[in-house]
Amino acid sequence: MPAKKTTAKAAKAVKDEIPQLYSQLPKTYYSDLSAPGMIYAKIVRSMTGKGKIKAITCGSLPEGYFFYTARDFGEQNYVETLDVQTEIFADKEIFYKGQAYGILAGPDFRELEELEKNITIEFFKEPAAKNKEKDYPYAQRFIRNGKAQKPEEFSKLFSKKNFDVKGVWTSVLNAPSCNETNGAFCIFDKDILTISTPTQWPKHLQENVKRVFGLKTSEVVIRKTISSGPHTNTIWINTVNAIQASLVAIKTRKPVLLVLSRQEHYAFLTKKSPISIKIRSSIRKKDAIIEATQILIELDSGYHNPFAAEILDRLVIAANNIYSVRNLEIIAKAYESNNAPVSFNIECIDSQAFFAIENQMQKICHVTGFLPDEIRMKNFERKFSMPFSFSNEKVREGFAAIVRQTDLNRKFISYRLESLDRKVDFENIENFPLRGIGLACGFNGIGYYGSNIYASNQKMEATLESDGTLVIHAPAPSSWTLEVWKNTAAQILELDPKQIKLDSNFDIHDELSVPENVYSNISVMTYLLKKCCLDIQSKRFKKPLPISSVKGFTAPQKRVWNKEKFSGVPFFTSSFGTLIMDLELNPYTYKIYIKKINAIISAGKIGIPKVAENSVKLSIEHALSEIVEDEALKCDKISVSFVQSENDPKQIDGLISRILPAAFSSALSQAIGHEINTIPVKPQTFFKEMISK
Repeated sequence: MPAKKTTAKAAKAVKDEIPQLYSQLPKTYYSDLSAPGMIYAKIVRSMTGKGKIKAITCGSLPEGYFFYTARDFGEQNYVETLDVQTEIFADKEIFYKGQAYGILAGPDFRELEELEKNITIEFFKEPAAKNKEKDYPYAQRFIRNGKAQKPEEFSKLFSKKNFDVKGVWTSVLNAPSCNETNGAFCIFDKDILTISTPTQWPKHLQENVKRVFGLKTSEVVIRKTISSGPHTNTIWINTVNAIQASLVAIKTRKPVLLVLSRQEHYAFLTKKSPISIKIRSSIRKKDAIIEATQILIELDSGYHNPFAAEILDRLVIAANNIYSVRNLEIIAKAYESNNAPVSFNIECIDSQAFFAIENQMQKICHVTGFLPDEIRMKNFERKFSMPFSFSNEKVREGFAAIVRQTDLNRKFISYRLESLDRKVDFENIENFPLRGIGLACGFNGIGYYGSNIYASNQKMEATLESDGTLVIHAPAPSSWTLEVWKNTAAQILELDPKQIKLDSNFDIHDELSVPENVYSNISVMTYLLKKCCLDIQSKRFKKPLPISSVKGFTAPQKRVWNKEKFSGVPFFTSSFGTLIMDLELNPYTYKIYIKKINAIISAGKIGIPKVAENSVKLSIEHALSEIVEDEALKCDKISVSFVQSENDPKQIDGLISRILPAAFSSALSQAIGHEINTIPVKPQTFFKEMISK
C-alpha cells in the first residue's frame, strides 16, 4: 500500500507519543542483538512420534532458570494461519517427532542443554497411520476437461491404436542453507513487547501476538531483521518461534534470545518432501497429437500445513504446462501425516510439475519417434478449450530459434541411435561416448490470483520530486530487490541510482497483508514500479514536478480468474523459457560434463539485456549445483537469448529452476540409455545402470 505522507513535524509528534509499530533493521541479524540481563531460550521437543501426553516432568531448576509449557498460554495456545490453528506447544497430544512441548530459559545456554536431559514426557504411544491409507486427504483438487467426462469414457481413449506412454516422476531439491537460522530476540519493558526477528509476514506475527498475550496494537513492536529463504515454513513458523520467545520475555521480564540450531532450522523450516507425479498419455500414431492425459499428483504435507491447498493448486496449474490436450484429467492429493509440517519453496513449487511433464514429453519422443520440438509444437495452442490460459508470448518463435542454435534434431537422433545400438567394449572404452541432449520449456506465473492470501490489492507509489529525486513509497524489500528497483527506475527515468530513495515510513496497518516472497509478491511490486516509472516518464516534460504515480491491479485483471470453477487466467502475468542441455558422461569416472546450455527467454521488453543475461546465467549455475547429489556441476558454454518484444517486461527470475532439471534428466537418460525419473540424481544410480548393461 502507498505510504502515508506526513510532515516532518507531525512525524516527530507521532514518534514521540506512540511506539513505532513496525520498523526495518537494515543489514541486521537478530542473533547479533543483545541487552543487559539477557537470557537464552531453548525449545524442548518430543523425541518420539504420535501419542497422548500423560505427564511432563521438569524437576527442580537452578535459580534464574525457567521452564514453560502449553499451560502458560491457556486457551490461546495456538497460532492461526489461513484459518488453520497450530498449537504453539503440544498440550494433550504429540503429533510428530520433534514437536515442541516446552521451552527452557536461563543465562547459560550450555546449562540449558544439560537441564533438558532432566525433562521427561510420558505419553501413551499410538501407532502412526500410513498417510495414503487415510480415507480423506488433507487437501485435494480434481479436474476433468474434454468430451470424455466419465471414467469409462476416459479409459477408452487409451486404446491399442494409440501410443500409451506412462511415467512416474519424483523430485525434491533440498538446497543447503547458509543463512542465519530462525529465531527471535524479545524484550518486554514498560508493558511494551518488542520482537526483533526475520519475519516475512509482520502482519501475521503482530495479530497472533496481540491475541495470544491480550496486548494492544500500540504494545507490540515488530522489528524486521534480515530474512532467510522463501520457504513456506519460514513464513509462518517464524511466528510460532517468536511467540515462544515472547512468552519467556513476558514471564521473566528479561531480554530473551531464541536461536534455532542448524538441525532444527532444516528439519522444521526448510526441509522439503518428495512430490510424486504419475502421468499417462495417449498419443495418436499418425500425427503425434496427444488424445488424452491423466495426471496424479501426491504429496506428504506433514501435520497441519496451512499452505497445502495452494501448493496443490500451483502444481495442478503447471502439471500440463503450455500444452493443449483434447482430454485432460488431473487428480491432486496432499496427505496429512505424522511428520513435521513440510516446507516448500514458494517461488518455484511448480518446478516439480514442470520436471514431470517435460520428462514425459521427452519420453513420448523416444517411444513414438517424433522429435522433441515437433511433439511440443503439435500440441501447443490448439483450438479446443483448456481450463487454464497463459500469456505465453512468442512461444513458437522461441522454439524455432533454439532449435536453430543447437542443431537439436540432428543431435537428438544421433545420440538416440548411439544409445540404442551401444555395446560396452571395456577394452576400447575410450571410444565409448555417452552423449545426450535434453529439451525443456515452462512458464513463470507471476501474481497468482487464486491464493487465499493474495488479495490482488498490491499497490506501488513513486514520486519524482522537484529536485530530481525519485522516492519509492513501499515496504522495505530485501537489499537485492532494492538494488533491482533502483536500477530499473534509473534506466527508465535516466537517473543516477543514487538519486532514488525508499520511503517506508508507515505503520504495520498500512503494510501489505501478504507475506513477502509469497506468490511473486515482490515480483509484482517490481512490475508495478516499472509501470509507475513509465507513467512518470510520459508526464515528465508535460507537467511540473513533483509528479506521483500509483499503480495496482485493475478490476478487469481481477476477474479473469474464476476461483470457484478453478479456471481462467491464473496469473497477473507470465514469462516463458525454453532450454536445451547437451552433455557427456565420462566413461572412466562417470563424471558428468555439460558441453553447452542454450536458453531462450520470452519476457517482454528487456530493459538492460546484459544484466538480464547475467541474471539468467547465475540462475543456471545455481540450478546446476542442486541437481546431482554431493556434486556441483559446471558449464563453461552458456548461451542466453531473449525474444524481441515491445510488450511490458515480465519476471525472469525463477524460469531456469523450472526448466533446467527436466532438460538435464532428459539428456542424462538418453546418454545412459536408462530413464532418470528422480531429481536430485545420485551418481551411483547411473553407475549401476551402466555396469548392468
